[in-house]
Amino acid sequence: MIRSLILRTSAALASAAMVFAFAASPVHAANITLNNSNCDSFTLSGTAPNQTLTCIVSNAPSGCTISPPGPSTGTINTAFTLTATCATGSPNTWRWTGGNCEGQTVQSCSANSASVGPVTYGVTARNNIGAGNSASTTINWSNTPPAAPTGCSLGASTTNLPIGGGPVTLTASCTGGGAPTGYTWTASPSPTSGFSASGGSAQTPSITATTFFSVTPSNAGGSGNQASVSVNVAGTVVGFCNQYANVLPIVNATWGQQSTWYSTGGGNFGDNTVWVIKLVVPPGTPNSSIIGRFTVAEYQGPNTFRQMTISTQACDFRQKDYTGVNGPLAVSNGTTTQISYGVATPFIFGPAGLSAGQTYYVNVRNWQLDPTPQLSCGLTSCNALMNNIPATP
Repeated sequence: MIRSLILRTSAALASAAMVFAFAASPVHAANITLNNSNCDSFTLSGTAPNQTLTCIVSNAPSGCTISPPGPSTGTINTAFTLTATCATGSPNTWRWTGGNCEGQTVQSCSANSASVGPVTYGVTARNNIGAGNSASTTINWSNTPPAAPTGCSLGASTTNLPIGGGPVTLTASCTGGGAPTGYTWTASPSPTSGFSASGGSAQTPSITATTFFSVTPSNAGGSGNQASVSVNVAGTVVGFCNQYANVLPIVNATWGQQSTWYSTGGGNFGDNTVWVIKLVVPPGTPNSSIIGRFTVAEYQGPNTFRQMTISTQACDFRQKDYTGVNGPLAVSNGTTTQISYGVATPFIFGPAGLSAGQTYYVNVRNWQLDPTPQLSCGLTSCNALMNNIPATP
């Protein structure tokens, strides 16, 4: 029998060498896979079944940068978060220069100024080996508020982690408007470590289950658009999806655009199968009457018992009352199921009342009511589709 062991370390090194002790059976061979870019080499000492694997770090930090990069525009008397990161070397100390950051020893400096004009900020990272390269950025301080950030996105170093999870690096960026000075983060479920709701543009959380992350960059001019990403951990799923054996890959809807998302066809959207569409309501979306509806229709095969909800949880088919923030639950035994929605719309006559800046999941399930398998979408090409029809009063 071959066993595979993956070892990961945290971003901060307490010493120049990390030691891992493990027991290896004298009968079975061990295949050890190491995944740590901070280790320059490894040594194996002792004899089976008790041996020690040591990670040797022999280089100072390198590839150090400041996010966001300069030059940037800041508003006087409004904090601007600068975050330092290094590609290798696992720094354990930081030292800043420039403006009010001078002498600070934190990874993220909250830069501020009471005077207009450019200020250059620098940072040097160190580990037990020595100092890494210095990085710098310039903020042009002004008394005129910048435009709110636009075109914001959230990237992940990976969107698929193995069983057990691990660390993932998240990086927020914006392509337009003024440079962000702050970031509001959410995560569901909460990471085990390395995550802050008010962190900077980059975070490295450790997760053990599939997690949905979102971030809203902002500056003195206002909030930018919310950006999000899901990071999957093998063997886990978001929301309530682990209750169902057959869940189609989650797809994304675009708010305010008429679009159609087909199921995978060929009978894949069959009995006891769940289909989930993620919908993000942009921050600042005004209150309105009913502005759209989601529809799942089937044009081939017999009538289908089908459930549909709009919820803040994926695969959530719990019955909602009309005073909550989620729901309602729609049920059909025909070929079409639909739910109307609006922003801040009360639950009157069935529409789902959504909130600006919130992420929702449109959940659809082909529901088998009896033990006899139904043919709906099972032997035919399903042709199930979902329409988002905006501006429908």
